[in-house]
Order: sequence, then structure tokens, then C-alpha cells
Amino acid sequence: MSILLAAGVSPKMSFTTPQRTSRTNWPLIGLEAGGVLFVAGLLVLDLNPLVRWYGVAFLDSRVSWWNAAGETLAGAGLLIGSLALIACVAAIVSRYFRRSPWPYIVAALLVAGTVLWISPTGITRTVSAHFEWNAADGFQVFRLQGTGDDAGSWREPANRLWQEIVAIQIEPILQNYFKANDWQKMNGDEDIIVVRIVPIARPIAIGSSGETLEVPDQSPLMQAASQGDVSAAQRLLAGGADVNTQDQNGQNALIYACRSPKADPAVVKLLLAAGADVNVRSRNGYTALLWAQTHNDSEIIRVLRRAGARP
Repeated sequence: MSILLAAGVSPKMSFTTPQRTSRTNWPLIGLEAGGVLFVAGLLVLDLNPLVRWYGVAFLDSRVSWWNAAGETLAGAGLLIGSLALIACVAAIVSRYFRRSPWPYIVAALLVAGTVLWISPTGITRTVSAHFEWNAADGFQVFRLQGTGDDAGSWREPANRLWQEIVAIQIEPILQNYFKANDWQKMNGDEDIIVVRIVPIARPIAIGSSGETLEVPDQSPLMQAASQGDVSAAQRLLAGGADVNTQDQNGQNALIYACRSPKADPAVVKLLLAAGADVNVRSRNGYTALLWAQTHNDSEIIRVLRRAGARP
């Protein structure tokens, strides 16, 4: 006691200062924790080692769990960081008013009121991301658009920061998916669910027909074969289309025809009759026969084997 008095510090000050300091510092600690969690989540998404194909056309089942862990970390970081930022503002105002508790009460009411306000329309919204990507340069285009209030029209969100936060969560997932397929370039659209208050985002069903993909060097004949469109394929072949043109992955129209869920034996026979190479092996090692076996399409398997197909 005498030492404190000699230093000009009262006993009351010695006990209250740590408490005040802790009250002031916890929002800053929350900001730091939110930032660390967000960055950790992005690293988990970007460094996913499980994005690879097992067998024919089946992704490793653990991919979704790994992505979910990364999305959870990033989402928790954004949420904690956002709440901590609000608390920091409340702490600054509280200090200005001699540590009054009312700024914290107002902040809590604002958060609760915002949640209640958006609840009737849902906590999340669905937006569409249009992208253009190549292995050398990454994403050249990543543009978000959502449904507007006027007659369901689609428009680009005005908040640029909001778009950037969503993009840095979604781009690593898409890029890993493209690399798993050994694609060198890809354009398309991906549906995304985004939390309305804090832009926590995740793709709806990547790898399960939840996206629209367009291979830039996919020929019209490949598209017709993939759709099982016999008349279009006949018209293109009659017009001089090269039946053995390959895309960036070494796939010809025959492989497109056999890998499609709409595989049509008539298209396969048409392509073979036009001179399609039945044993072309794509960059990932798959042949037309392997795709047909994956879909367990016995008729197409018979047609391919008669044409000399090998696995």
C-alpha cells in the first residue's frame, strides 16, 4: 500500500485499470480472431489436397467435407469480425460518453433488428456467378448478379466490396474443381448461396450439375453429341465438321457422346460411321468405352466393342 501511495497510484486505480483495459480490448481481439479464421478458411479452400477423381467420373467423397470445413472457418471469421467491428464502434462511443453501457445496448438492438427485418425474405439469397478462367492467368472474369426487385430481372450487385468478399471465397473452390478435371480453360455460371447480412458464401452443388460450364474450344459437333441430337450431328457432319477434332482435354465428339447422361446409341453409330477414332484416350486417361461402362449402357458398350474399342 505504501509503495502505491509513494508512486502516486491509488489502490482503487490499481484494481480498476485491468478491468477497463479488458473491456476496451475484447472487440479488438474479436477483430483479430475473425481475421485469422477468415484467412485460415481461405487457405483450407485453396489448398484442398482431395480434389481429384477416383475411378471414372467420381470425385473423392471427402472433397465436400474439406470444402465445408474451409467454408465454416471463413464464414465464422466473417461473422465474428463483423460483430467485433460493431462492438469496436460501440466501445469508442461508450468511452466518449464516460463508459456508458447504452452504445452496446444500441448495437445489440441494431443487430437483432436487422436480423428480424430480413427474416421474412430469408437469411440467405441466391446469386449467379459468371466466370471466365484459364490455368495460366486465373479468373479473367468473375461477375456476380442477383434477382432485382423489378419483375425478377437479373442485375449486378452495386456493392463492390461485397462482390470481392464473395469472390475470394468461391474462386478457390471453382479453381480446384477445374484443375481436378485437368481443364486448362473454362467459362460458365455457378449458382451461389450468400448470407444477406454478412457475405458468407458457398456454391450450391458444384460437381453435381449445379453449374453451367462451357468449354471455350468445344465444337458444335461435340455439343450436339453431348445433347444426343442426331439431326444436328448429321447436319454438321454433312457440312464438313471434323469428327476427330479434340478439345483441350483430348476428347473427341465420340467421347462427348458416351460421357453424356443423354447418351444416344444412334449418335454413337453416326460418329463411328463418319470415322470417329473409337480408342482416343483423353488427357485424364478415359476412353469412350470407359465412359459407357461408367453409365452401364450395355447397348453403347456393344456398339463400341464391335467397332474395336479397348478400355
